[in-house]
Amino acid sequence: MRTTTIASSPYARLVLAAGSVTALLAGCGEAPARSFAAVPVSRSVTLAPVSPSPSATPTPAPVPSPSATPTDLAGCRDGDCEARVREGDAIPIDPRLGVDEITVVGLRGDAVRLAFTGTSTVVDGVNISISRSCYNDRCRVRGAVTISTSRPGRIGDVDLRLAQVAGDTAVLVLKPATRQGG
Repeated sequence: MRTTTIASSPYARLVLAAGSVTALLAGCGEAPARSFAAVPVSRSVTLAPVSPSPSATPTPAPVPSPSATPTDLAGCRDGDCEARVREGDAIPIDPRLGVDEITVVGLRGDAVRLAFTGTSTVVDGVNISISRSCYNDRCRVRGAVTISTSRPGRIGDVDLRLAQVAGDTAVLVLKPATRQGG
């Protein structure tokens, strides 16, 4: 079994540009559409706590009407829903979207920390951490990403937007990602 751990930092992006794309492509035989974190490192991935970013004057977002509640998160399986979530809630996603499950691991200020499992290394947001394990050309990805009300994100083919954080709940908006022409 081969395990590759991947992380993102300014140094990591420099190393990525220098040739780790070749190593990634040779690893599992597939080329991601784009990868924001693809540099092997020799340490295990740790999930960083979410720290709120300072903002001038926060403007209250309108409260959307969530289409899925914590007891009905299976309604998000197609990657297209609004869900009111709490820390610990897991949202099952259709694996064809490159992500199997998104779990809320932290809520702080106007940000949420999400852990995920799947097959895609296409991740956008802040504080991204990814590890990928391959066995017999079958690769699995585990990772985490932080999104905020001012900084949406993406995991695989699912765009993520944080509509609101109120106390110990947040409203996440999931949409299937639009494919970029190429």
